[in-house]
Amino acid sequence: MLKQTFQSITAAVRNVFHNWRSILVAAIVYAALLAALYTFVVVREASMLQVVLTFALALAAPLLFFWLQSMIVGIADQDRLPVGSLLKRSLGNLWKLIVVTIPLIALAVLIAYLLMKAQTRWGATLPNEAADIPRRATAAARDAARPVDWKNAGLSTVRYLLFGLVLPLAAIHIWLVTARDGLGAAIKRAGRTFSRAFSPQSVLIYVVGFIVFGVIPYFILFKSTTSSRAWLDVSLLATRLALVFALTLLGWVITIKALSLSTETPELATDKAA
Repeated sequence: MLKQTFQSITAAVRNVFHNWRSILVAAIVYAALLAALYTFVVVREASMLQVVLTFALALAAPLLFFWLQSMIVGIADQDRLPVGSLLKRSLGNLWKLIVVTIPLIALAVLIAYLLMKAQTRWGATLPNEAADIPRRATAAARDAARPVDWKNAGLSTVRYLLFGLVLPLAAIHIWLVTARDGLGAAIKRAGRTFSRAFSPQSVLIYVVGFIVFGVIPYFILFKSTTSSRAWLDVSLLATRLALVFALTLLGWVITIKALSLSTETPELATDKAA
């Protein structure tokens, strides 16, 4: 399994860098998505024009997100797809990806609600112990081992697994089937698609990809670098942002491409023929 996993990842890396024109187009859409999200956050609803802009951005951001995912899935499903064909195919699959993702979004909202209710009921909150310790406490008391909040730890683990692993993996696989075989086939084979999504090989590929598009960019973005010169600080910040942009995009594309390669099995070929 390990050999097949890293073979899929290696083949995905080679394909992505050979398909640089399509990656460049995806990068433009990704930049537009980030710009829309940033503008949506910073714009204040003070005038009618700003209100209209806020609503327009609230509509544009999800469309750009699903267009980007449709484009990446198209890159993952086809080797060296021409840019024109990629744009046409991604726009055609855009609404299909939205339709198949709606149930997952509803499930995510339900899970978030249930976890919030469980946290409220069980009292699993993050304590602010620093504010509760009196100043007159002795050094020995301050250094005493703190008890583990197992309720909060358990809920946090479930939350991270569901929102960081389970739902993204399910979404990726249902997107791949939708792009390959259409919306009807994706709905009919949803059960088999989800079971394949959580196979050991699929989970391992996603975890390796998550390190590239999630963990490494996080540390690059939030690791502070200070300098005595302002121009050097600006240069370092720009370099970090460029690295985060490249790693998140390329890591995500490579992960989906590797998952696409891992699902090209004889069983899938039989399904396509049927």
